[in-house]
Amino acid sequence: MNKLLINKYWIAISMIAFAVISVLLIVKIYNLTLYDTKTTYQLQQMQMAKTAVQGIKYYIDHLVGDIHLLAYQMKKPIGNSDEVQSNLSNFLNHYNEDIVRSIFIADSAANILYFIGDSLPKWIKSELKEMRETDSTVYYSKVTPFDKDLQNKNLFFLIFVSGSDESKLYIKSSPSNRKALIYGYLISFDNLMLQFINPLKLGKSDFAWVLDGDGRLIFHPRHKKMLFRSIKETSADCMECHSSFDVQKRIVTGDASVGEYIIGDEPPKIMAYVPLNFQDKRWVLVISTLLPEVTANLREKFQYFFILGFVILGGFISFGFVLHYINLKRIRAEEANRNLEQIQEYQEQLNQASKMASIGELVDTVAHELNTPVGIIAAHADAVLLQKTHSEPIDEELNIIKKQAMRISEYTKRLLNYSQRMPFQPESTNIEELINECTFLLGHRFKEKKITVKSSIQPDLHPALVDRRQMEQVFINLLNNAIDALNIRGEITIEVHNDRSARNIKKNGKPEGIIVSIADNGTGILEKELNKIFNPFYSTKPPSKGTGLGLYIAKSIVQRHKGEIRVSSTEGVGTIFKIFLPINKIEN
Repeated sequence: MNKLLINKYWIAISMIAFAVISVLLIVKIYNLTLYDTKTTYQLQQMQMAKTAVQGIKYYIDHLVGDIHLLAYQMKKPIGNSDEVQSNLSNFLNHYNEDIVRSIFIADSAANILYFIGDSLPKWIKSELKEMRETDSTVYYSKVTPFDKDLQNKNLFFLIFVSGSDESKLYIKSSPSNRKALIYGYLISFDNLMLQFINPLKLGKSDFAWVLDGDGRLIFHPRHKKMLFRSIKETSADCMECHSSFDVQKRIVTGDASVGEYIIGDEPPKIMAYVPLNFQDKRWVLVISTLLPEVTANLREKFQYFFILGFVILGGFISFGFVLHYINLKRIRAEEANRNLEQIQEYQEQLNQASKMASIGELVDTVAHELNTPVGIIAAHADAVLLQKTHSEPIDEELNIIKKQAMRISEYTKRLLNYSQRMPFQPESTNIEELINECTFLLGHRFKEKKITVKSSIQPDLHPALVDRRQMEQVFINLLNNAIDALNIRGEITIEVHNDRSARNIKKNGKPEGIIVSIADNGTGILEKELNKIFNPFYSTKPPSKGTGLGLYIAKSIVQRHKGEIRVSSTEGVGTIFKIFLPINKIEN
């Protein structure tokens, strides 16, 4: 007995140890794979950043070389300012106008002699003076908003190149300014960055940003409000998201590398950064991405490994018992669910039948009870009108009473029609006229929601044999539903044409029916609800906006005409109702 007990505990301990070792092994493999995935992605980021930086460096070097060439060409005698402007214009046309916004020539006193392109910023003179103090042949300004006072977020920088000391350029100013001319560009920094970042085809979670040598953020598509904030000049609102700026300081001062950082409550990010240096200026291009996005697929795969490990452990412990228990429980649950669903379905059918019987009886009673007093009111109004012993204003009031009594009578007829007590009176009907009447009646609703109604009705449309009053109810119900499904400035399309499909062409060549299509570009109907919308008392509208009887009545009326009504809908795109009405040998 003790031996069996020892074996039992030994097996249990062995299985637990196996499970623990398996879990630890999976965790170790997961961490190694996670590190591998992260490192591989950072190397890709590094390669993209290097590609962009090399492109930017080559482009700027090319600009400097070209401006040197321009300065050399200007050594030749030029007789007038128009010729200078023409040369500058031709020179500017060779560049991307979104990046190189202006080319200019200035003298040693920081006066702009000529320029072509966009207007120049006010701070250009201070930069020209600073270049003169540095005594360098090529000078790059800091990245700065065009208008410092307005803190315009469109960023620019200047490139200056010293020209020949002995220029023969035509200059209106004094001869002393003919020497040491300065040639330069006004460059759009944002467009320069986008020119080389966009081709990298960054992923949805990838984004690029740039710091300059002073630690200022000078490019960030996702945080433009943070532009020109410096890591050297932190404020209280900066520390709400950043616990420190050690990572950013390492980026500004270090060589190309990779890293990881967290800002506020945002997910951790991985990055690669590459500096771009020219003279005393420095930009650092950083490409970042959300770490959870990089490791999402890996985490999902390893979740299966963990689940598999626990499933295997459970199988070692009590696979047979659990399998039997689960199968038995599943069979009983499915059987119970089937029985419950069947009972609920029968109960719904009984409730529905009871509702329909009660409503039919109520409708019949109410309609007949209303018809009698309404008929008496209309008759007495006619009698008073025939006496002609009263004034004209009274005639007008009596006509209003008679008109409203007839309106009530019409509604009671519709109620009787619903309870199937009204006679079915089909007649040859012009469907186009009927459609136009319906849209006219609903004109106030169209105007209220600014809905556009487009109609396309076939000119040689055949008349159809329909009960005009009932078919009007069908069209109005469908149009009201379309209006309810639309937002402001929606669109309803009504199309009517003879049905000339192969199955509906008679032997004499005339069409067998008419197709009426009413479409909207509203919210659409869920696919699971499409097969229920013609059921009585079923509605997708709020209780205050619908009874659930409109489409049920419409389908009943169409079927009574030996026609068909069909619906197709896509959620978020719109709904189309199509009605087929037979012509029944009616001639023009």
